[in-house]
Amino acid sequence: MKIQPGKKAIHPSNEVDNVEEDGDDESSSDGGDSVGSEFQAEEKKEEELLPLIQFLPLPNPVPAPAPVPLMRKGTKRKASREKTKLLWEIWEKEDQEWVDEHKTEDGDLDQLNNVITETVEPPPDLIMPLFRYQKEFLAWATKQEQSAAAGGILADEMGMGKTIQAISLVVARREAVGFTLVICPLVAVSQWLDEIERCTSPGSAKVLVYHGAKKEKNAEEFRKYDFVLTTYSTVENGYRGCIVSPEKRCEFCSESFSPQKLIIHNKYFCGPLAVKTTEQTLEEDQIGSVVKEKPILHSVRWNRIILDEAHNIKERSSSTAKAVFALEANYRWALSGTPLQNHVGEFYSLIRFLQILPYSYYFCRDCDCSILDYTKNTRCHSCPHQAARHFCWWGKNVTKVYGNQERGKRAMIVLKKVLKDILIRRTKLELAADLALPPRIITLRRDALDVKEFDYYESLYKNSQAQFNTYVQAGTWMKKGADIFVLLIRLRQAVDHQYLVEYSPSNLNDENKKEHECGLCHEPAEDNVVTSCAHVFCKACLISFSASLGKVSCPTCSKLLTVDWTTNAGTEQQAESKTTLKGFRASSIMNLIKVDDFQTSTKIEALREEIRLMVERDGSAKAIVFSQFTSFLDLIHYTLGKSGVSCAQLVGDMPRAGKDVAINKFREDPDCRVFLMSFKAGGVALNLTVASHVFMMDPCWNPAVERQAQDRIHRIGQYKPIRLTL
Repeated sequence: MKIQPGKKAIHPSNEVDNVEEDGDDESSSDGGDSVGSEFQAEEKKEEELLPLIQFLPLPNPVPAPAPVPLMRKGTKRKASREKTKLLWEIWEKEDQEWVDEHKTEDGDLDQLNNVITETVEPPPDLIMPLFRYQKEFLAWATKQEQSAAAGGILADEMGMGKTIQAISLVVARREAVGFTLVICPLVAVSQWLDEIERCTSPGSAKVLVYHGAKKEKNAEEFRKYDFVLTTYSTVENGYRGCIVSPEKRCEFCSESFSPQKLIIHNKYFCGPLAVKTTEQTLEEDQIGSVVKEKPILHSVRWNRIILDEAHNIKERSSSTAKAVFALEANYRWALSGTPLQNHVGEFYSLIRFLQILPYSYYFCRDCDCSILDYTKNTRCHSCPHQAARHFCWWGKNVTKVYGNQERGKRAMIVLKKVLKDILIRRTKLELAADLALPPRIITLRRDALDVKEFDYYESLYKNSQAQFNTYVQAGTWMKKGADIFVLLIRLRQAVDHQYLVEYSPSNLNDENKKEHECGLCHEPAEDNVVTSCAHVFCKACLISFSASLGKVSCPTCSKLLTVDWTTNAGTEQQAESKTTLKGFRASSIMNLIKVDDFQTSTKIEALREEIRLMVERDGSAKAIVFSQFTSFLDLIHYTLGKSGVSCAQLVGDMPRAGKDVAINKFREDPDCRVFLMSFKAGGVALNLTVASHVFMMDPCWNPAVERQAQDRIHRIGQYKPIRLTL
């Protein structure tokens, strides 16, 4: 290898460079003047180095730069995500690591509570003594409000004093927290008033009831009270009146829109003359989201909100749930003895109400955007990405994971992780020694229908079966859910009493009676709502039906089911006038029957016998009778009245004052032996320990509703053995 003068070796090492530099220093130190002598000295130096070069180690070759791949559409987003993980990815990884550590543990949701040993003594203004487990809740709840959760779920079994525990929390921390909004069913308002008066020292608690026509108009007045009591219906009515507009159908595509949005839709998007531009597209997206002035309850940031019977918001898409979600508060609490009734997805409504991060939120897959509610617009209002790029953390990790295999088990462990930090539940069995409740005796009574009733039922069953087979043969049975539901309802009613079928408003020509009948249960509508096609339904029936099937048609006319919230099928003032000389409501089945020809039924006679035996065993005993059908309660009321048994009755369309009168009559009148009530009207919130017997005249679709109803008498304050007859 020959090196040209003045050039370096091809693969010079550091050592060679050092030698060359040293050589240069030496040549310069000689002080040669001519250029030629310098050149010769350098050439000589290189010749001396040649024998050494072959023994010098070659350096690692510098690698050639890797070819840059062509970036496909969307690759840039993926590359950026690899550099920095998004928050939801970090949280998801933490959850998975937690699951890996705890996957061998029992995933039973009944074993959620950590061992709570710390207690807090109640404040002096709370004069009602607390059990130890109630003091434990007070200590736990105080810590919860001082943590990031800022609230939680009290899920003690029915009858264990959730109301008094909530009152103790409000009284104990009212100086630090301030005014509290309590939302409960209408029937529970008086219950809360009584409990606050009974549990606190006189005049120590300031209470305002926000309900009815004479509601407070000034939001600042709320701050003067410790408790502001209102109902789910009041919250919902205010919200939908100011936020939600009634929808109307487009005559061309049959889709439903708000009135303003329908004008834009028909002008630019649908119909023979529709013309669409980009600006008009944006206008259509924005016109439906115009919000009027906030209702008074939503214009206040509450210090604390307490939901009593919080399962009322279990359907996350219902207007009740949306109205509650829209309320603002610093601390949030949910009380329910049955927080889970049908499926784990119902827990999301409570998680969403509590606003627990990250479990309540929707997250963007492309950025750290997080929103509480999914947007219906094309793009997210909080980030530049499309709405379709957002996902619900709860749905992804809990609700939409099915099966008992690995993923399903992991989802249950995640659910347990979420709930263990925000939920506390104690049962009567767990605390039997502390509560010392009397025993509960459950009897299943079996009675055979008489010949006439059996023939009637068989005839109705065959007709129903033929109708169902018609749907199957036509291939429409999947679309006939409401009609099939009515067939089942009619069979259940026939077992109670054939009058329920014969005198059903749908079987009569009296349009005056039909207009107040629920189109699903075919009973007088309770807490009624009206659809845009002018048909009436019980609110509970409509919510359950539409939530289970999604976008459905009206069960009465098969048109697209939308609710006109601006129309009420009845008001409290109308309800107050719905009494007749016979002592029954104007809509009662008793006003249709010829009393002289009245016929009883097997179930009614069985109830009469049970009440006679009850009085023989205990002369002071009282009973509660539950049924799904208010018309059946009317028949029972008439029959027992003829037998000399004094009754009170509670149904959903009664105003608050009427309900209070019925409840007080049953509690205070020793001669009033029987309280007749529907599941919807009296199955929750009431404390009726004055009674010791419960008769369930027909099974409810939802077992949790039955459990709630039975525990109206099996609760703290009950001293007699209780009997449940099914």
